[in-house]
Amino acid sequence: MKVRINLYTLLAAFMLYLAISACSKRVASLIERTESLPFNEVVTTEEIEDLRFMKYRYCLVKKENCISYYYGLPLIDNNLQYSVNFEENGREHIVSLDLSKNSLGKKYSGTVILLHGFRHSKEFMLYASFYFRFLGFQVIVPDLLGHGDSEGRLKYGVDDSEFINDLIDNLIKEGTIKERNLYIVGYSMGALTAAHVSASRADVSGIVLLAPILSFDQAIYNYAMVSHPILSRLIPGKDIRKGAKLALKKSNIDPNDTRILPLIKSSKIPVLLISSDSDTISPYSNYKDLKQKNIKVIELEKRDHLSMVAIGEVEHEAIIRWLNMNIK
Repeated sequence: MKVRINLYTLLAAFMLYLAISACSKRVASLIERTESLPFNEVVTTEEIEDLRFMKYRYCLVKKENCISYYYGLPLIDNNLQYSVNFEENGREHIVSLDLSKNSLGKKYSGTVILLHGFRHSKEFMLYASFYFRFLGFQVIVPDLLGHGDSEGRLKYGVDDSEFINDLIDNLIKEGTIKERNLYIVGYSMGALTAAHVSASRADVSGIVLLAPILSFDQAIYNYAMVSHPILSRLIPGKDIRKGAKLALKKSNIDPNDTRILPLIKSSKIPVLLISSDSDTISPYSNYKDLKQKNIKVIELEKRDHLSMVAIGEVEHEAIIRWLNMNIK
């Protein structure tokens, strides 16, 4: 499977708008009105059908909003092979994987919930979810609030955890999720949601954090600086950060609740954090000093932020070692 993703035009338009209206209120307004990026450059509807995902909808009893999610059963295929071509800010990254069931050494089981990043949708997580299905897990891949096919306003990875918790409880009640081996995988902002969910539950076996954002305002600032450095010089950094925090407050989110390090450091369950030295949105340097026994930090070389959404050879080896050490 080959995919080519080029967000340069979208990022340039984003930065141009900010340059024209460089004030915190306008920045906040843009963030609030942002829509999910089109997923058809990542995966087509036909490919989703070929990947054998089933689409469902879940509505909280006490809430008006509903969320959309994919469900995938463990795969019986003996081989998994894909090559995903990412292009971001003029740089190209190819993430490849070629596995056989015999190479795994053991059979895995349980449930993996995969959570996407800001301006993404559940479709962006399908390659990673296909990988975990190949290992033997069933997967749940939801759209966060205000993203993809889910309703509601953006909750920036924080209050999304209430919906994900309720979805998990409902799937446990109906017997879809068993009590053992429940893992949560979060990419970028989705890593923040994964950390919040795991902090509020006693049944999560571990979390995998792919390129986690340090905080929402820091991520938006880094995104602006990287996406178009010339235009970004016209925009005061304080306006970008202030605008991001204003967007959070308008959704009743405390900016401090988007800081992921306190959640990681206070976690008592196994944490696998995978980051890259080339990721300018969420660099490895943010997490290299985490030394707790339950936290394993893996550094990837020459991988931009977007490419971290897919599982490659190095991540596979790290995930297998981590699972073998922690799975019951």
